Amino acid sequence: MMMLTNATITIYNHRYDSLTRFDTWHRTIIENVHVYVDHKASAGDSGLNSAEVYKIRIPTDVENADQYLPPEEYAKLKDPEEHWTIQTDDQIVLGEYDQEIERPADLKDVRLRHCKVLSWSDNRFGGLPHWRIEGE
Repeated sequence: MMMLTNATITIYNHRYDSLTRFDTWHRTIIENVHVYVDHKASAGDSGLNSAEVYKIRIPTDVENADQYLPPEEYAKLKDPEEHWTIQTDDQIVLGEYDQEIERPADLKDVRLRHCKVLSWSDNRFGGLPHWRIEGE
């Protein structure tokens, strides 16, 4: 069984740099993923609130799947250049985006849709192995 794919994403992984005491950001482009955007609306004290909830699934047969590391292993790397991970507060841009960033605010002016990772799960078992990401 194969997962339907409809997008390319650019994931920005963050790592704490003990020298500068700031996060550094490393960019990885992942092709052939599935993206679904749910448009949510709710009534609040200040009127109508709307949000886009991103549901992203990365099949384990993507080209750079073998470069994935769990967050705790990724954090130990001296140089993350050849690897990527998924962790809460990472940033994801829908599409291929070739800009390096120093902080998430650098993505504010991006003309492409983007989100922050709120939760994720490693579902690399069963009939349709993948990583699942939810973002807003």
